[in-house]
Amino acid sequence: MSKSPSAQTTLLSRWLLRAVMVAAVASWALAVPAWGQEGRGARIYQEQLRVRLDQQKPSAREIGFDAGGWFNFALFNFDDALGRKHTLRQYEVRGWGSLNVKDVHKFYFRGRWGYNDWNDGHNPKSYADDEDIDPEVERAWYELDLGRMLSGPTGRRPDFGAKVKVGRAFTDIGTALVLSMPLDLIKIELEPGNWQFTAFLGKTIDNTPNIDLSTPVATHQDRYLWGFELAYNGFDRHRPFAYFLANEDHTGPDPDRPAPGLANQDFDYTSRYVGVGSTGTILSPNLRYRAEVVGEWGETYSEGVVSGQDDICAVAADFLLEYLFDVKTKPRVSVEYMFGSGDSDRRVSSSSTIGGNRAGTTDRAFNAFGFRDTGIAFAPVLSNLHIYTVGASFFPLENHKLFRKLEIGTKAFFYHKDKSGGPISDTTADTSEQWVGWEWDAFCDWRITSDISWTLRYGAFRPGTTFRDQECRQFVFTAVTFSF
Repeated sequence: MSKSPSAQTTLLSRWLLRAVMVAAVASWALAVPAWGQEGRGARIYQEQLRVRLDQQKPSAREIGFDAGGWFNFALFNFDDALGRKHTLRQYEVRGWGSLNVKDVHKFYFRGRWGYNDWNDGHNPKSYADDEDIDPEVERAWYELDLGRMLSGPTGRRPDFGAKVKVGRAFTDIGTALVLSMPLDLIKIELEPGNWQFTAFLGKTIDNTPNIDLSTPVATHQDRYLWGFELAYNGFDRHRPFAYFLANEDHTGPDPDRPAPGLANQDFDYTSRYVGVGSTGTILSPNLRYRAEVVGEWGETYSEGVVSGQDDICAVAADFLLEYLFDVKTKPRVSVEYMFGSGDSDRRVSSSSTIGGNRAGTTDRAFNAFGFRDTGIAFAPVLSNLHIYTVGASFFPLENHKLFRKLEIGTKAFFYHKDKSGGPISDTTADTSEQWVGWEWDAFCDWRITSDISWTLRYGAFRPGTTFRDQECRQFVFTAVTFSF
């Protein structure tokens, strides 16, 4: 029986309204990753800086207080996913203080303040070109070494070591594939013989960028993370480990950053991870390896869903080989393979709720809280990607006193989709083809003096057939750090 003209008109109106809503959400989703991708490229610089600052912490004194600080200037110039150019000058000041009482009680504090100076119209996050970086506490923790305390006046440590840390501290697990971030936490480390057991319970810091790139939640997250790791240190060349990590998500949307047509969308992404792996050397003391495999499961709200969650079932892996040559200039070469499973029925993004998993299906896209260098110009999330890398570096002027700590290197990245029809984190990758593209990076790191260091890195990403837009993207940053 044919429908009446009025019924046909009503049906047409509904389909037209739905099409408008989908178009609005799609256009919003395509606009978001400009800052999201840049943020990941900048995080590679920030991770490099974090390692340098952590290495510069004062050496332990039996009893003593130390304090100091750093001034850091960085210049960023990059193309975003939509082909727009951005230039940022970033100024940061950090101050730290450390108290050590007989290696039993340790206190550490580090604060940060900064200023972002964008070129006119270049800030992808706001209409303002300049913005203050609000003062924040980066680190603030207390650690009690029970093993040292029990050693007493004899100084002989017991066979069973134990430490407790409380406060805001950087935290990772395994090789940092699933977790690498600061948390407000309590952490326990036990060392019975050759075994090492670590357990923690922590909460994310409110202004930490979210793994969900959806606009209402992209700039913050409210999660409770807890887990434990067991490692064996009894082998000469290998350190095998296994771990469990749980993520309880309580993140609510920012009312000032709504999503068109999805006012009631829930963004809960609660996940669990089990990983195994090992680090060490094989065949030769100069051949270093890193290996980790992880499985993920949990529950998530799919796009457009406000009640009832869908299952998560995903996997990831990372394998690295690096050879250090015992010759002048200390050259080293490396190869690495990274993988994160994808979901073929996600709509436009592997890492967002909006544009993400289709309701009523299992979400097979891997998403976690770890860190890997995936190239500064492209900087994708690992989800739905096979990434192959080749790198090399050396110290060309090690015989010259001023330049002996000058390292030059390069790295190439090759990206290939796991699921041909599934999306990746970059929503401008809008075809079903699997070849994502490749990137070439070059870097120079120079520790000029004990108090001054300089770094430079350049990356160029050439899109593959996954992208309709074949324009090359570039990202360059340079930074100077002064300690005092």
